[in-house]
Amino acid sequence: MIETIALSRKNLNLFSNEELDLIYNQSELQDLIGLPFSSANIKNQIDLKKESFDQTKRALISKTLEENYREIDNKEAVIKNINLLKENSTFTITTGHQICLYGGPLYFFIKILHVIKLCEDLKKQYPSNHFVPVFWMASEDHDSLEIESLSVFNKTLTWDHKQEGAVGEYSTQNISTVQNELLELFRGEKEIECYLKAMKGDNYGNAFRSWLHYLFGDRGLVVLDANQKELKSTMKPHFTKELVEQFSNQCIENTNTLLKSKNRKPQIHSREINLFYMHGGERKRIVKEKDTYLLGNLKLREKELLELVDNAPERFSPNVALRPLYQEVILPNLCYVGGMAELKYWTQLKNIFKRSSIPYPMLQMRSNILWIDKASAKTIYQVGLRPDDLLQSTTALEKQVINKADPNPIDKITIEKHQASIRELYHNAIQQDNGMKSWIGAELNKLDKLNNTLQVKIEKAKKNSFESQVKKISKLKERLFPKQKLQERSVNLLHFCNQAGPKQRIADLYNALNPLSTDFTIIIENETK
Repeated sequence: MIETIALSRKNLNLFSNEELDLIYNQSELQDLIGLPFSSANIKNQIDLKKESFDQTKRALISKTLEENYREIDNKEAVIKNINLLKENSTFTITTGHQICLYGGPLYFFIKILHVIKLCEDLKKQYPSNHFVPVFWMASEDHDSLEIESLSVFNKTLTWDHKQEGAVGEYSTQNISTVQNELLELFRGEKEIECYLKAMKGDNYGNAFRSWLHYLFGDRGLVVLDANQKELKSTMKPHFTKELVEQFSNQCIENTNTLLKSKNRKPQIHSREINLFYMHGGERKRIVKEKDTYLLGNLKLREKELLELVDNAPERFSPNVALRPLYQEVILPNLCYVGGMAELKYWTQLKNIFKRSSIPYPMLQMRSNILWIDKASAKTIYQVGLRPDDLLQSTTALEKQVINKADPNPIDKITIEKHQASIRELYHNAIQQDNGMKSWIGAELNKLDKLNNTLQVKIEKAKKNSFESQVKKISKLKERLFPKQKLQERSVNLLHFCNQAGPKQRIADLYNALNPLSTDFTIIIENETK
């Protein structure tokens, strides 16, 4: 039986004030972002986007996506959404991520389900419009360390691919090694085997799309790999502007000055040119030196470079500073849903959109989830805690458990009141003797220190007396907050699949999410009554 608890993020020690502003106070950040996220503002964002997104762009994105899904089976819900993109009443809600090995951390899955459910909720509020959930594959990323590992049952599995360049172009030839390791963990379970074998394709990008479709295709998720010539052609004027004027860096540097004046720290580092050159299996920074542009080993004059942009736009790859612009150029997008680090770097980019005459999308923080499995839930109730108590520090939890189990707990409030009464009693007794006051004060300070030392030693002794309960709490915290971080940032979905299959766990997450809420969600697996 699955139970959920919603807690205000404001009451948790998980987010800074700067981060809470991006969740609760977007109206105060409009010099850094666009329209504040709200379902009521969707209509205003639609009006903004309609002005810049014409039927030519709709035809291009629809045709490209149809080609991408040509070889994929069981795609009725996705094809329906792709066809809807041809209509001027249809808009997208987008999230994106590196194409991590089988999704990587749990928040990967949370982001996608958040976007899917948000589209469904918006459709209810705006029935004359259509909303399509889009996952943007970061297939051009070349940081393989971010995509090659996953954590299941406290075991880290790594794909030893020995490849470089854009990760979407990697061969999947030896990914079966990881699949076999995972099957051993699950003793060859058939559903897990289907889940793992869904990662199939002639390169990692296509394999990843196939795997995502297996999981989310029936919910209409459209997976977009934007590393395609037809789509990159729409970026020619922006690529040219970047190469000639280095405009994005200027915009970001100006915004960084504004951020620092507001005591906000820039999330990403901008470069003079925020483009890479991809060719021959490599992705290299583009660097300008006087009148020459260096593209790895290739040296070009400006005229030659711009001719290359015109003839082979697919060779140019935006980095983190320009990728969001590319996204908004090719999609009829209203909102980007991301994690806090993503939202922070988006606040550096508004002027890039302004200089490019492209509407800046609304931003929304993805859902946060703590998943308490059956064994953990049982331990929580055994030691007399509530699930939401787990968001306290380990030290605070240990004290709470000891105090519940201890018939004679140390009541610090009572002790402090008692100390205050003693001080008052002694000071009243020597009101007429000024010579005694400083001496009494010093002696009372010694007494306070002695009392505090006694309290610490007694608490330590009590902690040893309740060692089994304390150990349970420590293990529980490490299980639910690995390395003192949110569980969703480390463990993979498969970590929760020893009692139910991946698709059931996807359904559990889907049912727990409320994309229009700003709350933190706890999922508790309880024993079936």
